[in-house]
Amino acid sequence: MNETAEYRTTITSLPNELLLQIASHLELQPPSITKFAHKPSSGLTDAEAGPLKALSAVSWRWRKIVLPILFRYSRIALDREPQWVPIDARLIETLQSQLTKLSNHELQIYTRMRSRFKSTSMFAFNEAFDDVLITLCRIRDGDEFLKSVPHIHWLPHLPKSYADFGTFVVQHNLKNHIKSLVLMTEKEYELQHVVTAEAPLSRAVAEIWSQIFSCLEPSRVVVAAPPSTLAGLLDTQMLSSDTWAFDMNMHYIELVHDERTHIGHRNSSCRPWDTTLIHRKPWSHLGYNEGSSITAYSTYEYHLKQSPKILYLTLLRLAKETQDCCNIRSFSFIGVFPFGTNVTAIIRALHRVRTLRDVHFKLAPGLENDLLSTPGKMGRALPSDLWLEWSDCYKIIASFLGVYEFQDGSVFRSGDCEGDWSANEVESFQQLLPNKGAGWRKIELGVWARDHGQDEDLVPMT
Repeated sequence: MNETAEYRTTITSLPNELLLQIASHLELQPPSITKFAHKPSSGLTDAEAGPLKALSAVSWRWRKIVLPILFRYSRIALDREPQWVPIDARLIETLQSQLTKLSNHELQIYTRMRSRFKSTSMFAFNEAFDDVLITLCRIRDGDEFLKSVPHIHWLPHLPKSYADFGTFVVQHNLKNHIKSLVLMTEKEYELQHVVTAEAPLSRAVAEIWSQIFSCLEPSRVVVAAPPSTLAGLLDTQMLSSDTWAFDMNMHYIELVHDERTHIGHRNSSCRPWDTTLIHRKPWSHLGYNEGSSITAYSTYEYHLKQSPKILYLTLLRLAKETQDCCNIRSFSFIGVFPFGTNVTAIIRALHRVRTLRDVHFKLAPGLENDLLSTPGKMGRALPSDLWLEWSDCYKIIASFLGVYEFQDGSVFRSGDCEGDWSANEVESFQQLLPNKGAGWRKIELGVWARDHGQDEDLVPMT
């Protein structure tokens, strides 16, 4: 009995390398990947099960073993607390009555702004000039008066706990193990029409990305935020005053860097390499999910409404500021019944990106979405209008596939082949390609590959 017990082996007897191999089989595909094509929401990173988290709680040894893969897909939620006060002439007058109670920071604000408003005379007190004359000041510790101001505004900023997370990453040497990062918020940026807010917003966003990339090197970054906030985080605009008409509480953008390529480009002149997120790395893939446009179909003259143009402007900026050696190779767009005008703008921008090898579009709700079968979600929208715009979008895409100079073997993917009707319609639009002289070979349902061997010579019409 003693000899048998002496040679008995348990799982804890295995070396850490084998235990890590065992633990890796419990790693599930993260929800930020599996849910990316679903309707954008704050639940992007919510998982139904967490076997690695459960295993890490078994013992300190298991905790140490699974730590590198436990944080492979990380998430950071921006702080929700408003921190910025608009300083106008009326607030300065109120400050004057509280001089003995002000903090040093508040006193500095009063002294600086008082002289400024004196030079602008009485017009400084006119509310119509607030958007031009106000200055945003960030509340600091001890600014009790500014904390009591009724209107305090929010600009994107990292939570205070991020400093502790950064220390944790350094202590456990996790920098190179964190491969994916989701930055998210439900807060909407509301100062996009205030000219004097542009500089503080730019500095705040630059600070966010500088702090993140100072201690992390993710090869995949997802930003989930309301359109107005996402535009600020991407250092761009929305170019739309009709956002209210669309059911777009949140957009997703995904940027992926292929670590096997673009080695040494950090020191090259192929892109600005500034604090803007799109210039932080030589991203090889850009994915975008703008959610549903369906509520806009219930508005008067819906076809005149403009959805946010964040993606369009981002693509144009990449095409203008990034050399081909360092531009995206893969592109994905997801939307629920977008307008043809929106897809036309996206295609126009894609024409300027000359390096595409993989293009994916999904323009109808997937199997996880009950939008079409729920009258309350449809509102006054007519199904015929939805599918008419959908058809127009695919005609635009088919035209793009017919004239863009894709390399042989480049791939087009449609995510709208889950239903019989939409699958047949996508197939029919692919039949338009021979009219453009472009050969595309079907690989499987919803996937085609560019085949120059199937190109046809177009006969001029008489």
